[in-house]
Amino acid sequence: MKKFMVLFVAMMLLIPSFASANTDAKKEELAQLPTEKQVEKMNKALDKMVEKANKKLEKGEENFVLKEKYGKGKKEVVEFGFESQNTTSSVNTQEMTAPLTYAYAAPSGSKIFYAYVKNYEGFNFEHRLAGEFTYSGGGINGATKNVDMSGAMYSESHKTWIDKLDSSVWDVHSNGTFKALKYLAEYNTYITVRLLGSGDYRITRSSIGY
Repeated sequence: MKKFMVLFVAMMLLIPSFASANTDAKKEELAQLPTEKQVEKMNKALDKMVEKANKKLEKGEENFVLKEKYGKGKKEVVEFGFESQNTTSSVNTQEMTAPLTYAYAAPSGSKIFYAYVKNYEGFNFEHRLAGEFTYSGGGINGATKNVDMSGAMYSESHKTWIDKLDSSVWDVHSNGTFKALKYLAEYNTYITVRLLGSGDYRITRSSIGY
C-alpha cells in the first residue's frame, strides 16, 4: 500500500511538468507561424515582385525566379516564380499578296505556363498555378488550369477559375487556403495570370492574406 501511494504521488508530481512541456512545445510551434505583421511585409515585397515580373514579361523573358527579403530573419523571404514553354511552333510570318504589299499574320501557337508563390517563414507553404492556352489571330482559343499546393502542418484547398474579359484577354485566377487547424490559423494565397491573344502574359496579382 505504501509503495502504491509513493508511486501515485510521484505520478501526480510529474503531471505539471508534462503539461508545462506540452504548453512550451505549442508556444514554440505557434511562434513558427507567420504573424500578421510578417504577412503585411510579405505583400509589400510581392507587390514589388509583380512589377519586376511584368517588366521581364514585357521584354519577352518568360522564365524567372524572384526572391525578396522582408525582415532580418533567415527565413523571412518570399518567392515568386514563372515559367513558360511553347508546345507547338509559333507562327509570325509575312506573306506578299501583291508587289510591295504585305500582310502580317498574327502569332499563333500553344503554350504551357507555371506560376507560384512561396513563403519560407516557419511552416512554409507554396501555391502553384499551371495551365495551357492556345491563341491565333490575336485571340485566345482556349485555356486550361491546374493547381498544386503544399505546406507542412496545413490542410490545403483552392478555388481556381478563368475570367474571359474579351476574346484576347483571359485571366486565370487561383485562391489557395492553408489552414493550421491545430492553431486556428489560416492563410490565403492569390495568383492571377493574364493570358493575351498575342501569346504573351502579365501577372496581375500575387499576394498572401492572413
